Amino acid sequence: MKKINIMLVCFLALNFFSCSSDDDSSAKNNDAEINAQEDEPLEINKVSSALIIEGATKKTGSLTPTGGLEFTMDYSKQSAFQKNGFEIEFNSDSNYTGAYIQLKDENGMADSYFDVPRSEIYVSGKGEQTKKNRGFLKGKSAGKENDAIIEVNLDESVTAGTFCYAICLYDSEGNISEPIEVCVTVEAWGGKSELIGSWNLTKEIEDGEELKVNEENCFNFDTTVCGQEVTVGECDRIISLTIKFNSDGTYEGNNSTFDRIFNTEKSEAACDVVNDEIDGSYKSTGKWAYNEEENILTIISFYAVETYDGEIETYNNKSGKVDINGSVTISDSSLKIVDIYSYGDEEVEISEYYFNKK
Repeated sequence: MKKINIMLVCFLALNFFSCSSDDDSSAKNNDAEINAQEDEPLEINKVSSALIIEGATKKTGSLTPTGGLEFTMDYSKQSAFQKNGFEIEFNSDSNYTGAYIQLKDENGMADSYFDVPRSEIYVSGKGEQTKKNRGFLKGKSAGKENDAIIEVNLDESVTAGTFCYAICLYDSEGNISEPIEVCVTVEAWGGKSELIGSWNLTKEIEDGEELKVNEENCFNFDTTVCGQEVTVGECDRIISLTIKFNSDGTYEGNNSTFDRIFNTEKSEAACDVVNDEIDGSYKSTGKWAYNEEENILTIISFYAVETYDGEIETYNNKSGKVDINGSVTISDSSLKIVDIYSYGDEEVEISEYYFNKK
């Protein structure tokens, strides 16, 4: 309604085109100001004191690599998110017993470093979930097979900006690998004015198969009821899914679902197929960020309420949970988000989600 009023005022002033241009310019300037925060170098000792790595020991001093251990990382830059942090992923066949992590800048290393024991380093298997980056729409993710993952959270004192770190592996014989350096951009909240507003999901396409909102997704399987073989069908349906992006970098997501599932106990009692019909809903709130270089939208959930079959469960994610992390395409009143799940170089699944603006 506000947009209509602005357009009407511009029209009456016989200055419609210049008014629209000013609005666009103002929005772009605001985006530029938000994104400019991400280019500011952060003081490494302050950031180092605000890093949270579960099970790690903070030590003072510097490290001297000896070699003898090998590991690889397939990136030299990465994004982090305020409070949520980031993940350090590497791959190594060496018999390492831990990792050292130390922040650095153009003037040298931070005063202290982190000693992360092997027991606190998660090694992913094919198809297994990492603790972060579980997709909001599908509730799943796939890490790279055999990658080692160190979770790093950030204290709320860390603002948008940049810093770098060096990581080395060590073993029980005193060997310390040569370091690999990575620079991190802590993303500012918001940063894409075209996203601001409410968006309704209209359809999803997964591996080429299209499913519209309110369209049932069904599959059949064989089982036995009272000793007789029967074919059972189960279905799920997204009734609605809305995401509202606010200009202050906050968001609210709401969806409602309907499931029709086979009930084994009731079917055995009735000697016939009995399905339960279950209503569900999910509401999450948190922050959103846009990486303009990679064209990636990330949504971090800090609080969620799930209702399923009358039961209510709440989730307070103190450090946040990545609900959406995908590339975006915005055209007029339409939005497409694309998530690609893969292990290493093997592509597994491409999911596309299409939204219309309310």
